[in-house]
Amino acid sequence: MTTSTAETLASFSLFSSISIEKLEKFVSVTSISQRSFEVGRMIFIQGTVCENLHLLVGGKARAVMMNADGKQVTIEEMSSPRIIAPAALFASTNVFPVNIVAVSDCSILFIPKNDFLNLMRQEPSVMSGFIELLSDKSIFLSMKINSFALQTLKERLASYLLSEDERHTQKEVAEMLGVTRPSLARVLAEFADEGCIAIRNRKIEILDKKKLESASR
Repeated sequence: MTTSTAETLASFSLFSSISIEKLEKFVSVTSISQRSFEVGRMIFIQGTVCENLHLLVGGKARAVMMNADGKQVTIEEMSSPRIIAPAALFASTNVFPVNIVAVSDCSILFIPKNDFLNLMRQEPSVMSGFIELLSDKSIFLSMKINSFALQTLKERLASYLLSEDERHTQKEVAEMLGVTRPSLARVLAEFADEGCIAIRNRKIEILDKKKLESASR
């Protein structure tokens, strides 16, 4: 189990600069645990304390933010290997800012905060990698805020469709963009009339990428 866990850690860019021998030693002296979650299960609840570094080592999960009225918006979808909510671990208020839901059957590794902190002290490459990870996350969230605050729904939808490899249902897209389904349906109808997209089997299919690119600007 120790070796397989070390190999799993090595699959993450954050730990890729460490030799497998060092990772095996780290695993042997660390209280790392692993849990599995079935599709549709809530993995972490918004507002609960984050006390571990959480590594998505199998499956796919979704980060969803919800307000007091129950309105929700999907922040991002994550596929393994992926680190979940890294900024929450060392924040002054170290709570999950979002709900994390299993989109498929998932496996999560839990690395205790102090053990990970000691590893960063011993391995500067891990510390610099973690700083880079937090910086990338900050930029991602800044771009997310920009799209919500400065773009029209039509621009946001075009950008979203162009950036996603998978086709999604209207319900999923509405949650991702934080809009009502009627509002989304109106814009989708416009794109369909313009020949940009088609909706087949309840999923959105791009027909004219160049037209969507023009609409996204």
